[in-house]
Amino acid sequence: MELMFLGGCQTVGGSGLLISNGETNILVDYGVYMGKKDDPIPELPPEDVDAVFLTHVHLDHAGGAPALYAGSYPDGPPVYVTPPTQSLLPLLIDDMLKIKKLPFGKKEENRMLRKAQIMNYGDTVKINGIIVEIVNSGHVPGAYSTIIKADGKCVFYTSDFNTSQTRLVKSANFNGLKPDVVVMESTYALKEHPERSQTEREFVNAVLNVVEGGGVVLIPAFAVARSQEILCVLEKYNVECSITLDGMARDASRLLLQHPDYLKDYEALLRALSKCRWVRGFHDRVEAASRPGVIISTAGMLKGGPTIHYMRMLAKDSENAIFLVSFQIPGTPGRMLLDTGYFPLYGKPERVNAQIKFFNFSSHADRKMLHSLVESVSKRSTTFFTVHGEKDACRTLAEEIEENYGNQAINPNVGETYTL
Repeated sequence: MELMFLGGCQTVGGSGLLISNGETNILVDYGVYMGKKDDPIPELPPEDVDAVFLTHVHLDHAGGAPALYAGSYPDGPPVYVTPPTQSLLPLLIDDMLKIKKLPFGKKEENRMLRKAQIMNYGDTVKINGIIVEIVNSGHVPGAYSTIIKADGKCVFYTSDFNTSQTRLVKSANFNGLKPDVVVMESTYALKEHPERSQTEREFVNAVLNVVEGGGVVLIPAFAVARSQEILCVLEKYNVECSITLDGMARDASRLLLQHPDYLKDYEALLRALSKCRWVRGFHDRVEAASRPGVIISTAGMLKGGPTIHYMRMLAKDSENAIFLVSFQIPGTPGRMLLDTGYFPLYGKPERVNAQIKFFNFSSHADRKMLHSLVESVSKRSTTFFTVHGEKDACRTLAEEIEENYGNQAINPNVGETYTL
């Protein structure tokens, strides 16, 4: 069996792994590099890909997949997705196509979507001589990890995973798994998250302090999962105030409600969504920004969407607050705000007087969880590949695996192939 790393090496984004037994080729994930203008997708795989497995809906894992149905890939292989991913993927790809220049368009996206094959957690599919099982990765609704068997070998591809339970989804459980190879994310290999219940309490208390003081809390959040997670936290702690939902999070919420089996507490999310105000137009935005309360809106990194309108209405008033709950990629307006207190309100950076805070609601495994995974799944002969992390994170995790556990650990480069 061979592993070819097409993307996602020593960076976060552009995930893509080709697995071959010499006769059958399967591709696990094919994302985009969110911060790149040039070469935004990973290296193209060989033309004879037999199946594609998209582990979840996030664009850094699935956004490049339509490229497989363009040019010399007119027919394209089947694409294995869970029901939430199938529902949400068109929403995110359509939005990406509006703002990002890519080597494909709506035609290729539709070709890909017609090839969708539904899988649920625990399902197994045989692609010629390769057997693939999917299991809950605990990341976002519908996200999975893959267990791939061929030639007497077992490869475990974690994709993005979380072994800590959130308000929205159940945690991953990989007990009993002893693969020969683990390809694992390294996003937070250098960091440990605060305890989730502590984060929730601090967040809720901060929200209440602002609202009770007559201010408005703007919460920029990712449309899929993070917006709904924040709503569920506010519902859990019985926060009684005006709560407004805006941006693509509205459509994402409607779609997620169609998949109750993939939610930890469907009723809690339904209650939270029924209590908040759904923006229907600009007048609703002005009204939401004019009274004490909470506004949850895309985009999570303040790169566009209704958050720009809200920033212009709220940022100069010290009674208000901007609470960031999503990871802020370097170079984004959200990262500028967090690091400097400035934001390009009208084209050039201006000082923000509103309170600015970051709350870590990450849906990725942190350093402790990554090491716990290594301990739980490794046998003496298990080889680890560290991907989906910045250079220092991937390198450090690989070094620590070798030093602490005695297993071989490799920090691969894009384009490298390894034979098992």
